[in-house]
Amino acid sequence: MKYHTRSVTGRARKTNHDFAGALCGIERGVFVVTDGTSRPGSGQLAESFVESVLEIWSKHFDQGLDITEYEAVEQVLVSMLADLHPVLFANQTGATCYVVGVAAHGKLTLAYEGDCSCGIVTSVGAIKWITSPHCKANWRRDRSHSELAQDPARHRVTRCLKVSRAPNPDFVYHPLGFRERLVFATDGFWAELTESQQSSLLAAPEGSCIDAEDDITWIDVQLESWHR
Repeated sequence: MKYHTRSVTGRARKTNHDFAGALCGIERGVFVVTDGTSRPGSGQLAESFVESVLEIWSKHFDQGLDITEYEAVEQVLVSMLADLHPVLFANQTGATCYVVGVAAHGKLTLAYEGDCSCGIVTSVGAIKWITSPHCKANWRRDRSHSELAQDPARHRVTRCLKVSRAPNPDFVYHPLGFRERLVFATDGFWAELTESQQSSLLAAPEGSCIDAEDDITWIDVQLESWHR
């Protein structure tokens, strides 16, 4: 298992409110992408969330955590987010969207709130998104990412991590195939870039990005094999 991550600051802010991180081994990994909102303190919150999640999972990995089944991973994620919420907001403000993905034993478990997304990269470089963004434009949860990208109402997220509400992520489960490729991304990647630009950056990750309004961040994960 190997990965590449990149984040590009958009025109809308002086500082990047996107953050991404990963803890990756040969057969297992945890991947985190966050997108801080425009509320004060959101950039720091997004960064702290990534750092905290990776620190917690590092300890779990060292302790030989049972992550062989979807339900076991979900329970750990629910408990982790509940415990982390008061710690993060003890001296921080703001709000952030996030997606956390745990890949192990041929299974991918996703927890997310907001419009950060995860997708499967096809053999021709296209992306099949498997998470459904929480935003006003997708209130029925039935629209594709390409459709949402054209709707200004997508900017109004309907769920995120914030001080006034306990974490309430949606979960997605996906069986991982041999040499499957994943992408975790903020909406700057899936909505600001065209599908052709997305494919180009996956093919050449250090290539030039368009001068986008929003921050653009992604993690490209390539699986080598699974020992089941």
